[in-house]
Amino acid sequence: MYSAIDNIHFHFLYIDRYSFGRNWIFPESSIPYNMLRYIESGTASFFIDSQEYSVKKDQIIYIPKGSQLSCFATSSHFSFTSIRFTSSVFFEGGDLLGDYYHLPKIMEGKGESFYFDEIYQWVKKESPAKMFFVRGYLELLIASLIAKVNPETNQNEVPSNTLNSQMSIEEKSENASDFSSRILPTTNKGKKYGDEMDLDKIRTQIKKSGTAMDSRIQGVVDYILLHPNEKYSPSRLAEMAELSKQRFTSLFSSQLGKSPMVYVKELKLTTAARKLLVSNLHINDIAYELGYEDSNYFIREFKRAFGCTPNQYRHIAKE
Repeated sequence: MYSAIDNIHFHFLYIDRYSFGRNWIFPESSIPYNMLRYIESGTASFFIDSQEYSVKKDQIIYIPKGSQLSCFATSSHFSFTSIRFTSSVFFEGGDLLGDYYHLPKIMEGKGESFYFDEIYQWVKKESPAKMFFVRGYLELLIASLIAKVNPETNQNEVPSNTLNSQMSIEEKSENASDFSSRILPTTNKGKKYGDEMDLDKIRTQIKKSGTAMDSRIQGVVDYILLHPNEKYSPSRLAEMAELSKQRFTSLFSSQLGKSPMVYVKELKLTTAARKLLVSNLHINDIAYELGYEDSNYFIREFKRAFGCTPNQYRHIAKE
């Protein structure tokens, strides 16, 4: 039986490595995506929503989407690898990894450097398998961090960062995703209460069905993920699922927590965000590729989703 959490995916946007001197300062800005930064060398101070965090080599800092971020180097040389990503669902609290999985802002991350390295290397390759490896390693990285902060996790289930076994990435992801959320009480009664509280939170905040996804809906979702540039309508999507438009919309909404066209819009905007970071395409060209005939409408929709215009989003990425 699937639960609401089984339908969540993380969308990779961008990865890069940065190296700065002591004079590096990042002025306060609103961050329109999630970030994980692995500190390669040196020390720095990060301010996330006015809370100060001191970071050093081999630590990972987690910066949730929507955070107010500023930071500056505190050593003569400071370098890090930064990954940007979004989640496939809207989480009412705004911080899915923090609120539901209890991911802290600072974590010891020496064992996770492997995943950062692999994602960075695969992004640079010209291979039809590139994005599958990138997505796979991103989810393994997140799974590994979740396991670290879960005191009840069997560490034998955490994927080895050497990946020398015969187990496939898909099999490792399935094992790594089988983690319950952290529960503070240690008694059985307290554990049950904690489970119920977390289950209630995920039901109310993610708005998803607790039943297995219908194969017809899954087929449509898989097609949309592979073809984000195509134009879609409720009628076309319903035909793909061989359902009436009303039945399809009702079933899709109950299982993914949003209407089909909202899902399509969010995927297109996430795709646009990735193109802004990894290409020099003009805003109008990106809008046209994704099926937007009016670039001004595209800009308004992008700003509504990410809190800034496409040009501002691209500018933030370069800072």
